[in-house]
Amino acid sequence: MISKVGIKQFIGALCIALFPMMASAQVTSGRIVFERKTNLKKRMGDNPRMKNYITEENKYRIENFELFFNDSTCLFRPLPDNDPVEGFLKFMTTRNTVYQDINTQHKYIVMDLWGTEAIISDSIDQRLWKVTDSKRNISGYSCRKAIYQMNDSTRIYAWFSIDVVPSIGPEGFGGLPGAILGLASEDGGVVYFAKEVKAMAPPSGVMSYSEKGKEVYTEEQLKKMLMERMGQWVKPKDLEAMFSWL
Repeated sequence: MISKVGIKQFIGALCIALFPMMASAQVTSGRIVFERKTNLKKRMGDNPRMKNYITEENKYRIENFELFFNDSTCLFRPLPDNDPVEGFLKFMTTRNTVYQDINTQHKYIVMDLWGTEAIISDSIDQRLWKVTDSKRNISGYSCRKAIYQMNDSTRIYAWFSIDVVPSIGPEGFGGLPGAILGLASEDGGVVYFAKEVKAMAPPSGVMSYSEKGKEVYTEEQLKKMLMERMGQWVKPKDLEAMFSWL
């Protein structure tokens, strides 16, 4: 007959044995809160029209986003800004809402264009990642570093965790063997890091969308229209940079 002390010891030993498995249990649905830090000087520093407006005091902009996900779909969207920026500086960063269907490899984006919404319905971009042996811990999850060569001058670093199963990430990023919990341009101009990862079922209906009654574009159609209408104000490389994160 096992005594009460023996039972307590047995339960304690069982918890210790099971803890590593519980700690490493894979998350298949949940919510991730990201903080994005944008260095406006690095993002806009070569634009002569911006040099007189972006100072050392206002060069950083910090915004928060949430990413709901399950094993097949995800929704990335901005959270309310507790310290809203006034004037034209509030248009120096984007606050897009991005839906991704991992099974069909389709994305639906409500794109923030200087305060006006534009709708994109297109296939998810296929990015060629180079996975490295470099590791770091983000929000309690062990992450491995991967590198994406966006263009001739820009590299993107991503840190992904295989313990958060879906191939998802901030904005339109994904394509790695787990969720991206950290994402940054090489120069540190834009940096995303997960502040919280919570296993949960996404709220009912939060990841559904409808194109009914809306004017919808592919990425190429929208880029072409913007160049035709705003080419005198927007440089092609700036426009390309905006779409390359989707």
